[in-house]
Amino acid sequence: MKIELEVSEKNEATESPWWIIIDPRQMFALDCYTVASMITGPFFSREEAQEFLDRTRYNFSKHAVVYCHTGYYSDQYKQAIRKAAIK
Repeated sequence: MKIELEVSEKNEATESPWWIIIDPRQMFALDCYTVASMITGPFFSREEAQEFLDRTRYNFSKHAVVYCHTGYYSDQYKQAIRKAAIK
């Protein structure tokens, strides 16, 4: 399957950016399932993520934030971003 996405060029000082909503809460058990439940995304612009958070604020705590993360360590994503930037 091949998909096309519009990715923001506002990279926030990181290569191959993508954004997530992080809704942190206290963890009594350190496990990947609890961490995964605190993350929503990916989004491909800060504006898209913020709009989703604002529109569905009732699903999140007051601590939820939009966070820019790097896709640099994903060779497939990094190469796709670089290739698109050349065009």
